Amino acid sequence: MLTLENFETHISSAILQRGKQYYQNQAVVSLEETGEDTWQAEVEGSQTYQVELTLKKGNEITDYFCDCPYDGETCKHTVAVFFALREQMPTMKSKRKEKKSGKNIFENLLQSITAKEYQDFIRTYAQKHKDFKTEFELYFASKDERIDVAKKYVDLISKMIRKHSNRGFIDYRASFTLAREVDKLLGSGSEFISKNNFKDAFTVSRVVLKAMMEAITQSDDSAGNLGGTIFSAVELMGSVAEAEKAAIELKEQMFDFLKEELNNKIYFDYGDFGYQMLDIFQSLAIGLNKSNKFLQFIDAQILQLTGRYDDYRRDTLRTLKIEFLEATGKSGEAQKMVQQNLDIVEVRQGEVNKAIEKKDYIAAKKLIGEGITIAQGKDHPGTVAAWERELLRIAYLEKDTDTIRHYTRHFAFDRGFTLEYYKQWKATYNQQEWKQVIEKYISDTIKWVTDKWANDKNKFWHPLHPPLLQILAPIYIQEGYWERLLALVQKENGLETVLQFHTYLAPHYPDELLQMYLPAFEKYGQKADGRSAYADLARKMIRVMKDIPKGKDKIKAIAQNLKEQFPRRPAMLEELNKVLSN
Repeated sequence: MLTLENFETHISSAILQRGKQYYQNQAVVSLEETGEDTWQAEVEGSQTYQVELTLKKGNEITDYFCDCPYDGETCKHTVAVFFALREQMPTMKSKRKEKKSGKNIFENLLQSITAKEYQDFIRTYAQKHKDFKTEFELYFASKDERIDVAKKYVDLISKMIRKHSNRGFIDYRASFTLAREVDKLLGSGSEFISKNNFKDAFTVSRVVLKAMMEAITQSDDSAGNLGGTIFSAVELMGSVAEAEKAAIELKEQMFDFLKEELNNKIYFDYGDFGYQMLDIFQSLAIGLNKSNKFLQFIDAQILQLTGRYDDYRRDTLRTLKIEFLEATGKSGEAQKMVQQNLDIVEVRQGEVNKAIEKKDYIAAKKLIGEGITIAQGKDHPGTVAAWERELLRIAYLEKDTDTIRHYTRHFAFDRGFTLEYYKQWKATYNQQEWKQVIEKYISDTIKWVTDKWANDKNKFWHPLHPPLLQILAPIYIQEGYWERLLALVQKENGLETVLQFHTYLAPHYPDELLQMYLPAFEKYGQKADGRSAYADLARKMIRVMKDIPKGKDKIKAIAQNLKEQFPRRPAMLEELNKVLSN
């Protein structure tokens, strides 16, 4: 649990130190409680950044956000605000009591003034604050049909986009704040649904969708903020489409809107929004009994997709059509289309599943074999591997040990080492059989790697030794072959390599590891340049001292020697002192 008391233990030392410096330099220029449990702050950095956070029970930090471009979990600006809040919390609690008292005054006023006084105040306030007038009219839009909700939301979002644009472009940082502001508008759409005002909820969703799709084409949305808002808009539209109480006329409007919008490639070119919209479109078509219009639309779309990069979308539409035919009771047409489109992985997979359910494993394997041939022809190794995993699944159902062994061994080493398949392969043998099998695999691997290494000697780059460590180490670890693992590590004899296998070897060969660590620490220290490298060296030395206590004095001697060699490197001295004081 992250709190104002313990946040230092949850944040990296580098970020923590920078955030503390920001706080001490008074970079937190404003800090206020803007709502129940919600705080907002401004922090001056290269620009002025906005920080928001939520506190529960006075000090538990449950959520926080900063609009700076930092990609990590917690930035220095947020940390500065943590420090500021902790320091000011006693004062803040006092102010909160005053606010509570003020709230009572406010409530008393609301109870005592007349309806006419309410109305006079609202008229006067609306004249001075146009945004308030718009929000007021939108909130009560259901009470007056003359209010053009769509136009008002278009104006609001256009204003937001202009505010966060620079010469028509929304940069990385601005995408954060724009998305958060538009998300608040989508929140009003959810409120409309809770009040059964589905018409205005749909209006919010479609206005946000169209405006933000246009905005995303002129933005740096590499963090996915605007994309997330667009997905939320489509989800809101989906909620309206699923609402049983929503009027049929409204759902027909949604159907026509989606039919029109889905002709625009932008929804597919800038994300998967189009596929999300297609799901809603399909659901509405079924509910509104518009099967023919839906199928005509799908067929027209498929005919248009003739480009080199249209395969995925075309296959998705074909698959969707098959699902739709099945869902609307047209099984014969669906099955005919299945047989015409078995080149689509998802379609073939459906037929494989049906065959497996019927325990017709011969038919399933025939379908898979054809699928592998197609995938190989398209040079899709990932699809080939997926089909091979299906063959493994069938092998388990048929208790076909030879096939299980073939594929589990293949997948255990196909792309690096996969422990799950290694264990499955091993489980097909008894202990005596496994000993012979794994020893043969190891010897075959050593021969293959060594021969290849020898044949590659004349190439531009060539390792000093056959690269056996990364290939055989996972096997040696699983089988407990520590002496063999040590021999390979000693051949490589690099600090990072030794540390990679430290956990496995330190309990068995502390002396041998020390013989590699001591000169490696000395060499690393002489080459280290900068605070991060010094800190990394110190952490590694402390770790080895902890795991190999007998080497503590020798490691400290190296640290002292490095201090004497580089007395004018204060950052190095500071980090090495951590080793000496450990």
